Amino acid sequence: MGAFEKYGWEEEKIISKTGLRYLVRLQDYVLKNSQGKEEAVMFSFSYLRIPQDSRRPVMFAYNGGPGAASSWIHMGLLGPKQISFPDYPNLTQPIKYQIQENEEFLLDQCDLVLIDPVGASWSRLLDKSAASRHYSTSGDARDFAEFIENWLTENGRKDVPVYLLGESYGTIRNVALADALSDWVNLCGMIHIGTSLNVGAKGSLCVEPNVRRLGANAAACWYHHHQKECSREKFIREAMEFAYGDYARALLLGNRMEMSEREKVLKRLSYYTGISEDFLRKRNLRFGEIDFVLHLCPGKVVSIYDSRLLYQPEQGQSYSENVMTDADIVEPDMAQDAFMSSVGPAVETAFDDYCSMELCLPTGRKKLDAMLEISKQWDYRGYEKDTLSLPVELMKRKPCLRMMFVNGCYDLSSTFDFMIYYLSQYELPSDRVTCLVLPSGHASYVGGDTVQQLSRKIREFISWQGE
Repeated sequence: MGAFEKYGWEEEKIISKTGLRYLVRLQDYVLKNSQGKEEAVMFSFSYLRIPQDSRRPVMFAYNGGPGAASSWIHMGLLGPKQISFPDYPNLTQPIKYQIQENEEFLLDQCDLVLIDPVGASWSRLLDKSAASRHYSTSGDARDFAEFIENWLTENGRKDVPVYLLGESYGTIRNVALADALSDWVNLCGMIHIGTSLNVGAKGSLCVEPNVRRLGANAAACWYHHHQKECSREKFIREAMEFAYGDYARALLLGNRMEMSEREKVLKRLSYYTGISEDFLRKRNLRFGEIDFVLHLCPGKVVSIYDSRLLYQPEQGQSYSENVMTDADIVEPDMAQDAFMSSVGPAVETAFDDYCSMELCLPTGRKKLDAMLEISKQWDYRGYEKDTLSLPVELMKRKPCLRMMFVNGCYDLSSTFDFMIYYLSQYELPSDRVTCLVLPSGHASYVGGDTVQQLSRKIREFISWQGE
C-alpha cells in the first residue's frame, strides 16, 4: 500500500465470500478553499458489489457527535463484519463481545459509503485557522455535499437513487446535507437513527418537556421496577395516555387543581417514573432529565444512552434522594456513562481489528478522537430552532423523497415520544414516512435482535430489485 501518512491516499481491496464478491475502497477526499488551498481531509470506506452496476443505489452513512467517526454504524449495522454482545444488557467486566459476519449486509440492495467528518478518525483538519468553516452545521453540510457530489461524479453514478443514513447528530446532518446537495442528486430516502431533530429546540411548538418524554421515562421505569406486572408495551401506552391526559392537565392547572386530585396524579406519576412522591411533591410534579437518571434507581446512575444500564456514581458523591439538594445535582459525565464506557471501547477495538486484519489498513496516520473538543466549538447557527421544518420543505420539493425515523425506547438522550410528538405537528405525507421504535437505546442496533429488525426495515425501505 501507498504512504498512508500522506493525504490524498487511496487503496482498493477485493474480498470474495460465499455468494458475494465486492470491492472495498479506502480513500481520502481533500477539501480545498476558494483559493485552491488544502484545508481538510475526509476519509471514507466504499463497499461496491462485483460485478459493478452503474444503476445501483448508493447509501452514504455517518454517525453524529458532532465530530464522531463512522466506526459505530460501521461495526454495529452496515459493515460486512458486525460486533455483537451476547450478554447485553447484562454486561460484565471485561466486556464480552463477538465479531461475526453481518448476515444482513445491505450490499445486495445498494452500494455503501461510510464517511468520517473532518477531525474524526483518519479525517483531518489541515489548516487550523479554517476550523470555523468546517465545525458548524452549515460548513459540515457543505463538506459532505461536496464529497457526495464528487463521489457520484467520479464513479459514474450521477443518476442513481441516493440514500442518506445518519445517527444522532447525523440526523441533523441529514436534513442540512439534503438541503445543501445539488438538485441533480437523485435523493430518494433519508434514514434517521436515534432521531435528534429538534432536540433542544425552542420554537413555537412547545409542550411541557415532562409530558413529551414520559414514554421514555416509563420504559426505563418498567425495565427496572415493573417487568413482572405487565408488558413493556402496555406500561408505556398507559404512561403516555396519562402524560397527555391527567398529567398535562395537572401541570397546566398548577395550584388551581384540587389537592385530592393532585395527589392522585402525583401517585401515578411516581408509579410511571420510579421517582419518589416526596421528591415530586417538592418539585411541583416536575423533574429534570438529570433528576430522572439520578433518582430512578437510588444510589445508581442510569445511562442516558440506554436506560437499562446503570453505573455507580463517583466515590464520595451521593445521589440519594434523601440528601440531594439542587446544589448536589451534577450532570453525569459522558465518559462515565454505563453505555459509553462499556460498549464504546469494545466497538472501537473491534473496528481497529477489522481495519488492520481484514482490510490490512497500514499504520502511519494517527487515529483521532476529538469529538468532545469539536462538539464544544460547534456552531449550530441557522439550525438551532427547527430542523424538522426542513424535511417538510424537502418532501414538498422532492415528491419521491421518503423518510424513516428510528428511535430506541430506552434512549433518554433523544426520546421516541419526543419525536412522535413533533412529527404529529407537521404535514408530512404519511405514505412516504416510516416510524420505528425498537426495544433498544440510542444506538438502536446494539443489543438482542434489534440489529436484524432494523436491517430488514432498511432493506424494505430501499427495496431495489434491479432489472
